[in-house]
Amino acid sequence: MTCVRSILNRLLWASLTSLLVFSLILLPAFSARVAAAAEPPASAPDFELPDLNGSSVSLSNFKGQKPLLLYFWATWCPYCISVRPEVIKLRNKVPQTDLGVLAVNVGGSDTLERLKRYEEANPAPFTVLYDANGKTARSFKIFGIPHFVLIDRDGVIKFSGNNLPSDPMALLKQ
Repeated sequence: MTCVRSILNRLLWASLTSLLVFSLILLPAFSARVAAAAEPPASAPDFELPDLNGSSVSLSNFKGQKPLLLYFWATWCPYCISVRPEVIKLRNKVPQTDLGVLAVNVGGSDTLERLKRYEEANPAPFTVLYDANGKTARSFKIFGIPHFVLIDRDGVIKFSGNNLPSDPMALLKQ
């Protein structure tokens, strides 16, 4: 009898522990997803950054013109460098009139001179911008790189994540 009671007590505690874990961890996460799905889409914060030629590029210049893919990266980030060929492949596949690509270097240990040297050795078919103090990355809530933000022509963020979207044009149609 004592053995059966011991087993029942263990089962009870295991059930209570599982219920507690569910209510403290999983339920709020599920609720947040439901709430996020109900929230209106976020507008992309405007920014103005220099390109490698010293010209200013502003996000607002693209609004109403064409969608944009922002690629936040750094030369010292191996994951950023490994995904770069995929970004180049996307740039070559989708016409510039249909999708603009801006590669935003997040600064950090990258100086403008280091970035220019990297781009001279590894030219890319998209505009590279320099976010020296990381202000733009912070405004987009970028905490890890590489990070991709897909913005429609109206300035609404359609995607934000660490993986390059497999079909950004389909996301823009949603």
